[in-house]
Amino acid sequence: MRASLGAISVSTAAVFLASVLFLSCASPGPAQAPRPGSVNPRPGPGKSYFVEAFRIGWYDSVRNPANPRRLAEAGFDVVMPYAGSFSLDQVREYLSAAEKAGIGVHMDVPRYTYRGAEGNALETFIRTVRDNPSIISWYLADEPEWRPGHSPGLLERAYSRVRALDAERDIVQVFMFPFRAGAYRGSMDRIWIDWYPVRAGSREHRAFRGGRYADRMKSFGTTADRLGLPLTVVVQGYGEGVDGKPQFGRRLPTPSETRYMFWASFLSRPEEILYWTLYRTRSVWLEESLLPEVRAFRERFPDAVEYVPDPGFRIRGGKADSILLGNGRGDFWLVVLDQEGRDHKIILQAPAGYAFAGGPGIAARETGFHLGPYGVQLLEISEIP
Repeated sequence: MRASLGAISVSTAAVFLASVLFLSCASPGPAQAPRPGSVNPRPGPGKSYFVEAFRIGWYDSVRNPANPRRLAEAGFDVVMPYAGSFSLDQVREYLSAAEKAGIGVHMDVPRYTYRGAEGNALETFIRTVRDNPSIISWYLADEPEWRPGHSPGLLERAYSRVRALDAERDIVQVFMFPFRAGAYRGSMDRIWIDWYPVRAGSREHRAFRGGRYADRMKSFGTTADRLGLPLTVVVQGYGEGVDGKPQFGRRLPTPSETRYMFWASFLSRPEEILYWTLYRTRSVWLEESLLPEVRAFRERFPDAVEYVPDPGFRIRGGKADSILLGNGRGDFWLVVLDQEGRDHKIILQAPAGYAFAGGPGIAARETGFHLGPYGVQLLEISEIP
């Protein structure tokens, strides 16, 4: 989702970020992943998928050069700053701050540089900033599938021009309607998909009813599988503004919704999660709702995430989704997400070769627990002979 940066105030970003510095979390920092078309394509469904450096971050604006340090200190490791309406000096200042902070940047490529621009505006922009080591990809287009003047042909030509100047970094695009992304396959190395379903005035969990949120995440994964591209999921991180009024007809997710949306994202097997957007969020939401989930994740997954094919865990007592995750260090967790929106007791049975860890030297093939409406349970899993 794109907004006009010239019409908004971003001064509140510095205020709320300053208040969360003490909530730091371990993070892998920026990492340059291999090109997906060569040595690290997205494996198909049913296959193990290892993400060496799983990233969590935010959309932002180059208008806020203090934010990279604050984001890094709060436990985030990547940022996508909008750059379209700002000067090259502001872009360079932001990138310099990101380099010092050790945070990765998905560098926004201003659309004016390749849409109707004469001469070499695109080449000038890329050459000006490409030597900054914090850049990990080029963000070529923002929801091009519905925007006039963003044809697949135009973006393929822009892709080729960027690729001619940088053969190493990946080129990415974000989509609101992923079923239309196939036409743009020739102009991206990674696909991002956004969805912001929590509407202003809606009851808690309404966006999840009938398993719709989990099913949408799975469908995002199916799209990425079909295209053979690594996936970034862009999650709703905005709602009420500082004046308490809804922005774009949305409200901020409750703590319970935030927890569910964070962990349900893994059903799509992403390599990264980003939140939209830093200058439209609220400090209390970030501190009390999102950061507890980020910390819980980083405690278990300091850097890598491995998506393990389901070996056959059986769920009784209600409908629930599950996904088995490893951290690349021999530790595994089963994430269980309620589908029914009611309190019930779940009974889980582990398949052969696996057990539920119950403490030092204790393992069981079956376990049970109560799961509330759209609740999330993380269970440590042991491999056994």
